[in-house]
Amino acid sequence: MFMRVVRIFAIAVVALQLGACILSNYDIANDLKPEFPIKPGTYVNGKGTTYIVRRSGDHYRITSPKEKETNYGRLFKIPEYPDYVFQFYDDKKKPYYYLFLKQTDKGFGIYDVDKLATALPQHLAKLVAPITDDDRKYNTITIANPKRDTLYLIRELSRANLPMIVPENNNYERRP
Repeated sequence: MFMRVVRIFAIAVVALQLGACILSNYDIANDLKPEFPIKPGTYVNGKGTTYIVRRSGDHYRITSPKEKETNYGRLFKIPEYPDYVFQFYDDKKKPYYYLFLKQTDKGFGIYDVDKLATALPQHLAKLVAPITDDDRKYNTITIANPKRDTLYLIRELSRANLPMIVPENNNYERRP
C-alpha cells in the first residue's frame, strides 16, 4: 500500500509539472529512432523556472539549478503527427511519460490532449488500466499492456486529432 501511495505521489508531481501524460513501462526507443530538433542550452518556462538541456548520446539531459534530480527526454517523429512525441523519464525508475512537443520560434511547447482520461476513443480506452479519480484530476492514463500497446496508442491518439492544449507554464523559451 505504501509503495502505491509513493507511486501516485510521484505521478502527481510529474503530471502537475508537465500536464497530461501517457504512462508506460515500455520505451518506444526500441521501435523508433530519437531525433534532436531542440538546441541544447538554457530554457525558461512560463513560471520562470530555468532548465538546462544538454544532448547526451541518444537522449537529452534535463536539469534545473533549483532541483537536484536529472531527468531525461527523447523526441520521436511518427507519421501520424506533424510535430514530436516527447518521452520524459528518470533513468533509475519507470514509468516513461509520453506527451507531445511542438517547436516554437523561441523554443518549444509541451502539449496535452485535453481531458485525456475522459476523451479517449472507445477502442483505446480498453488498452489502458482502469481510470481513477487521480487520472482524471491529473489528466493521465496508464497503458495496461505496455510492450504491445504503447506506440499503437500514441499513434491512434495522434490520428484521432483530439483537442490539444498547452498547460500553464509549459512553454519554454531558449535563453542566450
